[in-house]
Amino acid sequence: MVIGIGTDVLLLSRLDPSTLEPGDAFFERAFTAAEKRQAQERRDRPDYLIARFCAKEAAYKAVSDCREEFHPGDFEILDDEDGHPRVTLGGRTVAAVEALWGRDVSLLISISHEDDVVSSFALAQIG
Repeated sequence: MVIGIGTDVLLLSRLDPSTLEPGDAFFERAFTAAEKRQAQERRDRPDYLIARFCAKEAAYKAVSDCREEFHPGDFEILDDEDGHPRVTLGGRTVAAVEALWGRDVSLLISISHEDDVVSSFALAQIG
């Protein structure tokens, strides 16, 4: 059963590259340790991180009925072995989602790039 959808569009130039560096408050708050490690392995690291942030916004919108405010670090988006992005919830957001819908909630995510624009679509479902 679908419980929510979310979409986000972001210009790659919207985020200052300095905010994507270790030690920056935004970088430290917005990305998990695993996301930071995965990004380090990429030549397109800034674009990769911006795309992940866009996807976090879309994922949040898909579960926003849980009434928890947006905590980007609660959404971990990592590429699986085939290079597909996968979302894992954590922190206060997972607690709010589970309180409302139970533990069987999953999120599907799609990320697209075109020139200097990244877009993302998320679907939250039970089962």
